[in-house]
Amino acid sequence: MSRIFKSREFLVLLLLVGMILAVSTVNKAVLRPVTLINILNSSLFLMLIAIGQMFVILTRGIDVSVGAIAGVSAVIFGFALNAGFPLPVAMAAALLTGLLAGMVNAVGVVFVGIPPIIMTLGTLGIYRGLMRVLTGGSWIESIPRNIKALAVTRFASIPLMVWGVAVLVIVVAILMHRIRATRHFYAVGDNLDGAYLLGINTRRTRFIAFSLAGLFAGAAAIVFVGQIGFVPMQTGDGQELKAIAAVVLGGVSLMGGTGSIWSAVIGALFLTAVDSMMIFLRIPGSWNNAVAGAVLLAVVVLDYAIRRAAEKRRLTLRAAEMLRAETAMAPAGVQSEGRA
Repeated sequence: MSRIFKSREFLVLLLLVGMILAVSTVNKAVLRPVTLINILNSSLFLMLIAIGQMFVILTRGIDVSVGAIAGVSAVIFGFALNAGFPLPVAMAAALLTGLLAGMVNAVGVVFVGIPPIIMTLGTLGIYRGLMRVLTGGSWIESIPRNIKALAVTRFASIPLMVWGVAVLVIVVAILMHRIRATRHFYAVGDNLDGAYLLGINTRRTRFIAFSLAGLFAGAAAIVFVGQIGFVPMQTGDGQELKAIAAVVLGGVSLMGGTGSIWSAVIGALFLTAVDSMMIFLRIPGSWNNAVAGAVLLAVVVLDYAIRRAAEKRRLTLRAAEMLRAETAMAPAGVQSEGRA
């Protein structure tokens, strides 16, 4: 339990609650249940992309193409719906598109040996260009109402998509906790050579990480199209950087090997809440990125200061214990010399 309280996720969660309570002193509407539910609903797109990004960063990689993957997956999803395919088939097409795009990144990084940042920067341009080629630069409109109806349907006053993503997050969290093979992500990110010497298939682990990033980006595309009812050309623009910010804010280390799915979830929720709080405070939207960046830096610096202070205190206590042990042993040593 104490480990939870000391985690970055708990710190960010406390800051999230504190921020909402602080804004409520200016505008009490922020505390209405419908407002909080809408903030949660708005975070789903970023949340799913961040979860996929988490797997890549855990293995000490990075994927700056996930926003573009979400965009091209949304285009395929929109085409499939407008072509008259059943909703489940269209959803499967979006997921498959995301998965294949992620696998392309994986092949370049894992088997060709291209650095992740270079490979995914290249595919970022390719996928963005592919969106424009497929659509002719136009938005995909007149999406069938069945996906929009799914997005607005509520159970217990909470959108079905929120329930669906919540179930997905819980299932992934349980699998990461129960399935031993998922620890390979952490081992590879912590020490690639060490993981290889332990018999872990490091190539397969990294391949799966990039593939999952694409798969979750495809899932995010489904949520996005369902929520707005059309596919703009800007779908996913800038979301790759927000996803990286969300997972780092939540506690995933860019050096790999540290973090959890809750890091991505709480980080995405926090960044979405920051944008919403700006609206309640009537601050122009042009300040959103600046404020979100400042908050990210403040949280990371604060967390670093807390961890550094805790480590310094631990070392001080350890030194004191060693000193006491040496002091306690000194008389025994003197007595033994006297007897000799």
